[in-house]
Amino acid sequence: MKSILATSTKRTIIRDLLATLILTLIFLGVSLGTANYWVRRISMERELGQRATDLAHALTEEMQENIWTLNDSRLRDHFDLHYGEVSGVTCVRILTASNGPIFEKVFTDEENTITRRTPVLRDGALVGYIDVSLSRQGMDALLATMTRASSLMILVACLTILLVTTALMRRLMWSPMRDLVYELRAIARGDYGRKLPEARNRELDLINQEVNSMSGQIAERTDQLKREIQERQEAEAQLQKLKDRLEIQVNERTLALQHAYEELNRETRERRHMQNEVLEISRREQQRIGRDLHDALGQQLAGTSFLLGSLEKRLRDKALPESDLAAEIGGHLRDAVSKTRHIAYGLAPTDITEEGLIDGLGNLASNMQSLFNMECAFASTPGCHVSDPIVAMHVYRIAQEALHNAASHGDAKRAWLSLAVDGKRGVLTVRDDGTGMERTEPSVGGMGIRIMQFRADTIGGHLNMHANEAGGVTITATFKDERPV
Repeated sequence: MKSILATSTKRTIIRDLLATLILTLIFLGVSLGTANYWVRRISMERELGQRATDLAHALTEEMQENIWTLNDSRLRDHFDLHYGEVSGVTCVRILTASNGPIFEKVFTDEENTITRRTPVLRDGALVGYIDVSLSRQGMDALLATMTRASSLMILVACLTILLVTTALMRRLMWSPMRDLVYELRAIARGDYGRKLPEARNRELDLINQEVNSMSGQIAERTDQLKREIQERQEAEAQLQKLKDRLEIQVNERTLALQHAYEELNRETRERRHMQNEVLEISRREQQRIGRDLHDALGQQLAGTSFLLGSLEKRLRDKALPESDLAAEIGGHLRDAVSKTRHIAYGLAPTDITEEGLIDGLGNLASNMQSLFNMECAFASTPGCHVSDPIVAMHVYRIAQEALHNAASHGDAKRAWLSLAVDGKRGVLTVRDDGTGMERTEPSVGGMGIRIMQFRADTIGGHLNMHANEAGGVTITATFKDERPV
């Protein structure tokens, strides 16, 4: 047990109990010795005082007559004859009733004495006093001897109790605690199957039962943890297999997605290229048709209008009524020539070049009145211009398609066209007062909207279309003033 507790600096319970026992025994010994001393001292003083009182009574009976006559010589002679030397008496004093000295016999000069006074009566009257003093030396010597003997007995009793208690503690506490520590160390090393035996006393037996219960719980929990660890290891192994399989599948899927993405990009590029080619073909075809309308049909209509004017003049010179009909036909023909020129310009605008988008949009707004009988106002921010001709052409076509839809499918009477450019960013807005989102020909309008969306995507922007609260539609197209990829 000493080796077990050698590494600890704390006090042990047994040491504390022994220290408490020693202090208790010392206190009890001192208390018992002191009480015994004072009990014996008081008893001996009472006996010594009683002896002095008895001696004084005896002297009173024998010397009453001499005290009454105040004959000190006869008192001295009588005292020397009968009480020449009394053991333990230090002084005898005879006094009058007024405490006047009559006779005094001093045997020793000792000061530590016990004195008792007895009154002397004659016929019921007080005639004097007799004081008898006895020595304390014998009593003190006897008390000292008895005190030493009592102290020795108390010391022997305390040592006996201490030794017996120490032996009992060693048997009842030290050894069981040592065995308990050994068992706990064995349990701490992993031997959870150990069981502590029953102890002799209830307290240690209760501790042993709790330790056995704790050991059983630890063993059960350890087995459970082992099973959980094994299950977790098996689960981790399965997860690792699934992870490896998943990594292979992810790699395969990633490779497939990469190929699909590359194929999609290729198809997207081809599709955009084809769309651009379609737009380019459409643009060239529109320019060709516009030139044909302007150069062939326009010139032919203009020549016909000139000939019809000459015919009208001849008929009018002859005062024929057909001249009015010829004049009316000439007016319709001139309108046809004007519309042909506007249509040719719309198909092949000649002023959409660098710094020319503003003029082109202004002319487009002006032509809406003659082509579709729709008023159109155009506005742009100060210093607004689009430098890239391809972007300018797409912006122009978006505005043209939006105004055409407003006039043809929305029955709009008025439209507002605006352009705002800030650096490389621009916004085109077309607003009308037509029938709104419900077009009479949704298929045609839907195709036009898809074309406008494609053009907006091509120039790095997007198209937004929403109905106005007061009626009509607002189309907004954003774009970048950069050469499309």
